[in-house]
Amino acid sequence: MNPNIDFRDIADLKTGDVLLCWCDPSKSVVAKKIHEVTGSEYCHAAIYYGDSQAAEFTAKNGIKKGKIGKVNVSCLVSRYGHIAVFRQPDAWTGDDRISALRLFIDKVVKNQAKYNFDGILKFKDRKEYHEANIYAKLNDFFTEKSAPISTDKHQYFCSEFVCDCFIAVGFIQPGAAVIYQSDTYSPGDLSKDSTFGTFWGYLRNDNNYQVNESDQFY
Repeated sequence: MNPNIDFRDIADLKTGDVLLCWCDPSKSVVAKKIHEVTGSEYCHAAIYYGDSQAAEFTAKNGIKKGKIGKVNVSCLVSRYGHIAVFRQPDAWTGDDRISALRLFIDKVVKNQAKYNFDGILKFKDRKEYHEANIYAKLNDFFTEKSAPISTDKHQYFCSEFVCDCFIAVGFIQPGAAVIYQSDTYSPGDLSKDSTFGTFWGYLRNDNNYQVNESDQFY
């Protein structure tokens, strides 16, 4: 089997592409902790907005003061060794859904949504609880005892925000949104579910950069 060493150009990205950023656990305490909890070396997630911009959580003034913003993809790539791109063409087939995504991102940016630091600290326990109680949650939804958590929030963590983008535009329907509880998804989790796309290729900042054979998408 040939390795997946397709390096792509930013110009070929499409709105809605999921961008998973690779971090070396041996060089970052945060990346190491994420790897321990999620089992993935992909420690950050963003979504392509269009016009060479990605929407992501930015922490220019520290995590607790960070917020969702739009950044140039070239700047995003420069912060990481490489980025794995996942594409879900079925989610973005029409202009209406693309417009809905951009409107949602613009609204979140305008509202200056902050970083869900508490969500990260409690991520593991919340995920385990969610998975253990999913059938009860589905029953509550279909018997109209509860509704999915709204995507309109005052805070998100990176992969939570990406997941909420798919929910907000309606690609993930309300019933399914009970299962796809966004604050239980890590960057690595997004790559395991074809709802968010399949591997399309890598982005890199340096043409001499090589993805290690141990990379999970290699």
